[in-house]
Amino acid sequence: MAQCRPGHEEHLCQLIATNEPLDSIKDLVRDARFICGRCKRVAHDECNLCDPQPLD
Repeated sequence: MAQCRPGHEEHLCQLIATNEPLDSIKDLVRDARFICGRCKRVAHDECNLCDPQPLD
């Protein structure tokens, strides 16, 4: 399994774990282009995932 990239405090898994408001998470996942190889969450920008993989 891949190591987490720097900036973990901005990754979806961490935002969800710290009870970030749902509205701010919705903005991060809208029009998702990447999926995390670790937690399988999706996001529009790869900077919000630990192990981003293109959704092609």
